[in-house]
Amino acid sequence: MTSIALIGPGRHGTAIATLFALHGVDVTLYHHNQDKAQLAARVVRNGARDASVSVATGLAHAVDGQEIVVLATLWDAAQRAVIADLGDALAGKVLVDVSNPLDVTPAGIFPRRPREGSAGQFVATLLPAGTGHVKVFSNLATASILESADLAPRAVLPFAADSADTATRIRPYLERTGWLPWLVGDISVSGQLEIGGAYNAVHGRWGRSRLDATEMLALAGPEAQLTARSAAFAERN
Repeated sequence: MTSIALIGPGRHGTAIATLFALHGVDVTLYHHNQDKAQLAARVVRNGARDASVSVATGLAHAVDGQEIVVLATLWDAAQRAVIADLGDALAGKVLVDVSNPLDVTPAGIFPRRPREGSAGQFVATLLPAGTGHVKVFSNLATASILESADLAPRAVLPFAADSADTATRIRPYLERTGWLPWLVGDISVSGQLEIGGAYNAVHGRWGRSRLDATEMLALAGPEAQLTARSAAFAERN
């Protein structure tokens, strides 16, 4: 529970990396453009407290020895490439998926509805057997990731996981961030955690997408109870 790898540190990914480093979690960054990786590392180091921030020279180097791998690239093609490249190196790890189904083009940013139903469900089709899958942070505006950490009472961080085992593994990491993790279901509910979904559009005590525990309980009820291995996870394995 002391380190993570983060692949694709753009604005959103850099904010997530900074959030973990701010709370004492070591971070290894990887970007296919090493200049961008080094720039992100400087930003993360500025916010780090008792945490190291390093830049990996390759994907395999980035995830080696890590339990948690945050995939913060753009969705679809970039995700396909990274997951295919890593392959079985992801087995036994938990992949944290923070994507939204947005196409970033020279003409602008355009939403797209995945055939699978959500970006999270799309990612689930790519993961090799034995990889845990978590959906989180995709409901939040980039600025909110750091601004809303360590509030009193804590802001709720809704997340989905492919199984109870995966949820148990990721929870201590999320608890360290100064947010209150709240399991809302399995990967089939990923759309609720993406742009336009219930946990993105709702307004609470701390603003859009940010509720306290009382508000979350009223909105969604108690945390979800998952089986040890959800149906989708079992199909992959």
